[in-house]
Amino acid sequence: MDFFKKHIITIYRVALFLVLAAIVLGYFIDFGDEIDALIRTIMFCLIGIAYLTFAWAFDKPALKLTFLSCGIYVIIMNFLPDFEIKSIIGIICIVIPFILIRILPDEEDKEDSLI
Repeated sequence: MDFFKKHIITIYRVALFLVLAAIVLGYFIDFGDEIDALIRTIMFCLIGIAYLTFAWAFDKPALKLTFLSCGIYVIIMNFLPDFEIKSIIGIICIVIPFILIRILPDEEDKEDSLI
């Protein structure tokens, strides 16, 4: 368990690199529909895991809740049957947290504006 704690970021980066390499390789080699679906599922699960990790990094409850709910949806959407707005909600869940980071002011900015 100690090895895993020390090398978790490296393992995550290697997994991201392998998925990215598989996606790029998929443009040149026809893997088939099942392998392409598996690569996409792994990619979205890794994005969801990153969002769940980001949820613990923020102090603001709005950002925590947004990253947590979006991370859960991005992971779960891979295992849901297809419906019309599934992809639209997925795109929104990937983009909205980073828009909120830009929109919500920092607490330090609030203190500076009062002076």
